[in-house]
Amino acid sequence: MAKYNLSVHYDGEGLQENRIPVADLAPSLIALSDTFQQIQKLVNPNEQTLSLDIVASEKGSFIIDLVLASGSDLISKAIDLLNNNNSVAIANLAAYVDIIFRLINLIKKSFKHKIKKKQELQNGNIKITFDDGTKITIPEETLDAYQNVNIRKSIQKSISPLTKDGIERINFYHNKNQQITIAKNEYSCFDIPELEQELGTVETTKYLQIENIAFEHGKWKFSDGSNHFFANIEDKNFLSEVKKNQQLFGSTDTLKVNLRTKQYIDKSGNLKTENTIVKVLEHNIGGQQLKFDIMDTSSVKIQNKIENKSINKNLKSNNKDNN
Repeated sequence: MAKYNLSVHYDGEGLQENRIPVADLAPSLIALSDTFQQIQKLVNPNEQTLSLDIVASEKGSFIIDLVLASGSDLISKAIDLLNNNNSVAIANLAAYVDIIFRLINLIKKSFKHKIKKKQELQNGNIKITFDDGTKITIPEETLDAYQNVNIRKSIQKSISPLTKDGIERINFYHNKNQQITIAKNEYSCFDIPELEQELGTVETTKYLQIENIAFEHGKWKFSDGSNHFFANIEDKNFLSEVKKNQQLFGSTDTLKVNLRTKQYIDKSGNLKTENTIVKVLEHNIGGQQLKFDIMDTSSVKIQNKIENKSINKNLKSNNKDNN
């Protein structure tokens, strides 16, 4: 059976007597075990579920020595020995620890930042660029773990002792070269971001009637004849004209627009719709009178005079011929 050692060091003034409440420790270790098992499913879904076992505690603030083990029954151990799979299993266990360490580092670096760009490199790694220009290169599996909600929840729960008085930091390490520390003031970095499931986005050209105007960074209210809704306006030229009073509005005015409609499921599971006006194509003033093609009366009189002269001329010509 392959094994890989890992230590968790809980440190702080409240642990000087080398004691920690079981109620605080047990959920943390169970969550850490869940994290490893979920990463294993992510990377090697067909592998037998690993176990995370406590070995002993050393003298110090409070140190828990753990062992990651692949497989837990005698049959699997015998098969591993016969097939020489032990070295592969150890490599996998080491990879899981590496993913967790890199994941923790990525979560800390991404706190209060957004990923601006993801670039896949030729070696399979991913180069991430944050909105402040910071760049980090990680294996693809680390990014997958970062985007996995269950793994993020488990990793957050595993460091929950940081919320207790007297525990200032948690240090995970395999050896001096492979370790990472999470301080109490970094706990908020591990909050699960609000999640949305986008269902689809469509862009259409529509006529909308203005119901309410928001002049200062707000949403305008519109009607499409059937529904009433609020929408942001992205058309900077149109907004600039509104600000300069170059666009005046009446209660029945309509706009012809390019409308982008996005539907998504929010974190509470509710269906939401978000409307955005990308471009204002026309502004039609309400209450305009219809235009009729009416002939000018003066032109009618002139035309009648011309026609009468022509008729009289023809009559005179006919009379001469008859004489």
